[in-house]
Amino acid sequence: MFSNIQRRHVIIGMLFLCWVVGFIDKTAINIAIIPISEEFGLSSDHQGMIISAFFLAYSMTQLIGGYLVDRFGARRVLSSAVAVWSLGTAVSGAVSNAVGLAAARAVTGAGEAVFPAGGSVAITEHFEKSQMARAKSVLQSGASVGFAVGSIVITALIAAHSWQMMFYVLGGVGICMSIALFFVMKPVDDQSVAKTKVEKVSEKKRIGALLKNSLTWKITLVYFFTNIVFWGLQSWLPSYWVKVKGMSMVQMGAYSMIPPALGFISFLTCGWLLDRYFHQKEKYLICIGSAVSAIFIYLMANEESIPLAFAYLSVSNVFLNAISISVFVSIMKHFPQNTVGTATGLINSLAQLGSFASPMLIGAVLSATNQNYGIAFSVIVACAVVVCIIATTFPAVHGKKPVEQTA
Repeated sequence: MFSNIQRRHVIIGMLFLCWVVGFIDKTAINIAIIPISEEFGLSSDHQGMIISAFFLAYSMTQLIGGYLVDRFGARRVLSSAVAVWSLGTAVSGAVSNAVGLAAARAVTGAGEAVFPAGGSVAITEHFEKSQMARAKSVLQSGASVGFAVGSIVITALIAAHSWQMMFYVLGGVGICMSIALFFVMKPVDDQSVAKTKVEKVSEKKRIGALLKNSLTWKITLVYFFTNIVFWGLQSWLPSYWVKVKGMSMVQMGAYSMIPPALGFISFLTCGWLLDRYFHQKEKYLICIGSAVSAIFIYLMANEESIPLAFAYLSVSNVFLNAISISVFVSIMKHFPQNTVGTATGLINSLAQLGSFASPMLIGAVLSATNQNYGIAFSVIVACAVVVCIIATTFPAVHGKKPVEQTA
């Protein structure tokens, strides 16, 4: 018993570390785009396209990633995925034009697309439903740690060396992590393989039920607009702080540690709340998170004081994290275990189109309004309000029966 408990904790811990590295790689371009745009002479539209290249590949590869994890097992697929996105990150430092950079970012996105579905499946295999939210919150908190650590690491490497060296270092660390993950995770046993083969017989029925379930599409829309809000902020706030507020790169990186640092705590807290008080009532936490986020993003956009603006941003980040963890926990708790991977892949695939569209949308708004960030932030606030409206339409939960089984 002890060995099994120890093993699942080691696996979750290793996946957490990989996701920390993954999110540093994922967001590095948001800061690096500042010196890159100066070197390549890029407009706001072109900057948005480069950032969005990651999310296009990330979205398109979600379903494939989920299938590969089911087909070949988490050990080989997840470790390979870390290697792929790390290679994409390293190549980002070697390109000499915008097209090459966009292509490298697309490779990084394709590699990272495997993790959401693969991580959820790993949790459902090793944890009881009453513990899934807390386990998922640990994994999701890797994003906040990645943001917090990444803002300092990225700005320090760029300031000390160059944006090219920054990508080389991150890529090398990722390759080491992929090797470590391969040795930590064990191959799928025969019993699991046999179970997978049995489940494949009813694959058409399972997918059909998933597509017919209204909750599938409502969760998708909620996460789609949440991604517009989150990545609209992440993609353009570095430029806003430097160009509009006059902060230095290092100062901006130091301040940028605060919101994700609090976000790490919020992920763990929300995981506990979802298991303890919001079990199969995730819609209420989504409504609270989106409403509070909209208010504090508005306050941030209209605040002259930089410290106070970052305080408002930190609060909004905490409640955006509540939405994110609630979405994935909803999938794990409301759908049968043999559908979790497919549901996560489908929902995240479509929802990531919001991540893809967001940098370009905000970039287009800035270009059309002569760099008016106030209007751009108003668009982001409106999307947060839409999330709240959609969440109120989630179906009521009857007892503890998964909604897909009643669909």
